[in-house]
Amino acid sequence: MLDDCSVEKILEIRKYIEALDAISSYEVYRWLIALGKQLNEHSLSEERRVEENRVTQCQADLYVDIEAGEFRAWSNALITAGYATLLADIFNSVSLDECTNITPGTIESLGLADKLSMIRKAGFYQMVTMMQERAFSVVNTNEGR
Repeated sequence: MLDDCSVEKILEIRKYIEALDAISSYEVYRWLIALGKQLNEHSLSEERRVEENRVTQCQADLYVDIEAGEFRAWSNALITAGYATLLADIFNSVSLDECTNITPGTIESLGLADKLSMIRKAGFYQMVTMMQERAFSVVNTNEGR
């Protein structure tokens, strides 16, 4: 189960998306583009941009993994990089153990998926699943020690 901090973060982001959408759906895209520009400041290293970390259902190049103890991503497309930044922020706001409880259904409550094209949505949800699986793998590896 998600703790209050992660639920609050998701609700905060949802309210922000709703406020932007009330102005114009274009504002949501402008926000995602701005977030995408931020991703390059703290992105997944080039060495980690390998096939096993690639989000294959995305039309753009998108990679995600845990690096230096946190989720990091990289994309060559700004809107994709924007939602990658958003997802990394959500997953990095909680412990890895709690990340295992974040599912595509949890992220659905953001209300962002209906703003994305079908192919972007596929990549978005695949990225969530990959992040959950990475967290689960790390948690289980650490429990075995």
